[in-house]
Amino acid sequence: MLPLRRTISALRASTHERYARLRHRLHLLKYLGTRFHCPLCDRRFGRLQPSGATYTLRGVPVDHFTANSVCPQCGSGIRHRFIFTFLQQTYGVWPADLSILHFAPEPGFAEFFRGLRNVRYVGCDLQPCPERGLQQVDILDIPFPENSFDLIVCVHVLEHIRDDLRAIRELHRVLKPGGKALLAVPIYGPTTFDDPALDFEQRQLMYGIGDHMRLNGLDLQAKLTEAGFRVQVFSTDDVPGDYMDHAASSPHIESDKYLFWCVK
Repeated sequence: MLPLRRTISALRASTHERYARLRHRLHLLKYLGTRFHCPLCDRRFGRLQPSGATYTLRGVPVDHFTANSVCPQCGSGIRHRFIFTFLQQTYGVWPADLSILHFAPEPGFAEFFRGLRNVRYVGCDLQPCPERGLQQVDILDIPFPENSFDLIVCVHVLEHIRDDLRAIRELHRVLKPGGKALLAVPIYGPTTFDDPALDFEQRQLMYGIGDHMRLNGLDLQAKLTEAGFRVQVFSTDDVPGDYMDHAASSPHIESDKYLFWCVK
């Protein structure tokens, strides 16, 4: 009976997988077209999936609904496609023997980096999933010597760190001279709002997410400079491409609009 049960179980699993693939293909039919391109999965769509949530910022509910936001195929958001497009346009041909340290790796990015030839890629997280092949790394105490990496990618991590200046100094330490760090956090205007006395519930009310330690502003550039970086700020306005609707506007688009390109 045991082999028969295993056979039936395998058939059920196979049928479920085929049904899920068929359902996904039918789902994609709603997005047929060529207006948008996702550089992460290299697919084109007539429209993208919307995203939406209401966050309370500085005590005021703010609707972050955004049309044409999420890739229907791979699930990438606007910031992922913006940052990936920036990297592709910046590097063009990726150099050989590149060493990359990637914090809280986005799956599409990690797959791409691992596919580059002659690249040393280290994906890491504070609480890594072993099946994803990540190393456990505390950004406040990075376990690598000075001058170890050519490129660091750290997207939407620093806003979770109470002592973010210490983390930034650690990133600077492990970069090679001339190395680059691509850093991004949600940005809410020109000036950072940071109250260390807030508890989790109060941060949720003021920052939108209780795990966030502050509302970062564009003045983050000064903190990066203090740590020793030469910094350029780029926005979606500076990076052309059909990875997003450049004419659209929403609080979500505005908060994910910037990246900091830091050179040691």
